Amino acid sequence: MPIEVLPKLYQIEVPTPFAVGPVNVYLSRSEPITLIDTGPIHTASRAALHAGLSALGVTLNDLRRIIITHAHADHYGLAAEIAQASGAQVWTHRHNCSVLENYEDGRARRNAFYVQIMTESGVPAEARQRIADSRRVGDRYAASVNVDRTLDEADEVELADRVWRVFHMPGHAGGLITLFEPASRVFLSNDHLLRDISSNPIVEPDPDGGPRPHRLVQYLHHLRRAVELNPAVAWTGHGEPVYDVAKLVRQREHFHTRRADKILGMIGDEERSAFEIAEPLFGRLNGIDSFLALSETIGHLDWLQEQGRIQAVEREGVIYWRRL
Repeated sequence: MPIEVLPKLYQIEVPTPFAVGPVNVYLSRSEPITLIDTGPIHTASRAALHAGLSALGVTLNDLRRIIITHAHADHYGLAAEIAQASGAQVWTHRHNCSVLENYEDGRARRNAFYVQIMTESGVPAEARQRIADSRRVGDRYAASVNVDRTLDEADEVELADRVWRVFHMPGHAGGLITLFEPASRVFLSNDHLLRDISSNPIVEPDPDGGPRPHRLVQYLHHLRRAVELNPAVAWTGHGEPVYDVAKLVRQREHFHTRRADKILGMIGDEERSAFEIAEPLFGRLNGIDSFLALSETIGHLDWLQEQGRIQAVEREGVIYWRRL
């Protein structure tokens, strides 16, 4: 059953086929009736969403806006289907547009990028193929959808008869936006803050064609911005709400500091590729889990490099890391 966040604002839990489990989407019942995130293209996800809307006396035809917090399939997969059925406008950050509006081409470009990243990280060819195959499995869970309006830092959106501020907080994803309502101090954090698991700042290409962003570094910066908002509660993209944001952020910062120090110790007096660090750090993994482990390792290497503690050395197309 939907959970009331504020009068006219509700959380609906939608199951997904992914290891992360259910995704939380949100419905504002004030005009224009707005759905924040959708869940993926999946039979159980669709059924749960429709049931949640029905419990609130809302049908797809009533929806006027869909706000997509970031371009991951568990958060936007059903957007095209819902927009077509309802005529609702789709709003999101501009950095999500290339993926949302041309899903197949966007996925192809990103897959080519990840092949390059895996090559530079020293991932053996057989493992690269397994990871590429696992990423293609996810293609079925989303579809292209047109974006009607972009949202950016400092924009305002009316939801549940309140004015919410938009905050662009890249880290977990480059186009990730959060929403904050100052009077109630309610924070819709989606995947930027999760109570029970640490958000993975996923390596991805720069949406504007520049150098690869250091997503973990960005993530840590925007964690501190979340604390500065002083929210009373953060309603998350997965799992339960967070009632002590400052404490959770301290825990996340401590976790990443310890992880970075451990990686520095693993490098020791040698030169090591990201793959040579990720496998002993996380154990031998398969498919998408192997990619996520590599992505997190690269994030910590980026952070250590920005701190001036390591440097990169390239040999035969592979990047190796040494301590300074």
